[in-house]
Amino acid sequence: MATELPPRLLVVDDDADIVRLVTLAMRSRGYVVEGVTTLPEAMSLIDSTAYDVVLTDKNLKGATGLELIDALTLRAPATAVVLMTAYPEGALGRLASLDGYIGKPFKSLELVAQSLQDARERRQRSIERQKMMGKLGEVNTALASSASSNRAR
Repeated sequence: MATELPPRLLVVDDDADIVRLVTLAMRSRGYVVEGVTTLPEAMSLIDSTAYDVVLTDKNLKGATGLELIDALTLRAPATAVVLMTAYPEGALGRLASLDGYIGKPFKSLELVAQSLQDARERRQRSIERQKMMGKLGEVNTALASSASSNRAR
């Protein structure tokens, strides 16, 4: 029986206290966590490490979490993304590439943990749906090819 690996989480916020708080809280809930305070650090990590979920602040010093979200969409499409923001209404335009968002300040760390779990499940369902659609496309192509061969006879 295969042992399930603990989920990997990257926390990105320019407030080092938030990074520490979330890191400690999520480690106690079984996550393997890395935390950084800049976009370049986050980009370096996503290029070298596979994460199950990334929790990023919308506003970073000299950058935005939205830049990180765009990079994740291209570089790590299987990674779930949760945006932290004091202005959740500003996140609505990015919902297609987000698996969730959470308002700051947090009401509770349990809410953060639940948001991360929900995001991971949402991303997994999306990946499974894409695989199914790919298989359906293959079946349709095979059926069309078979029908074409039968008509040619």
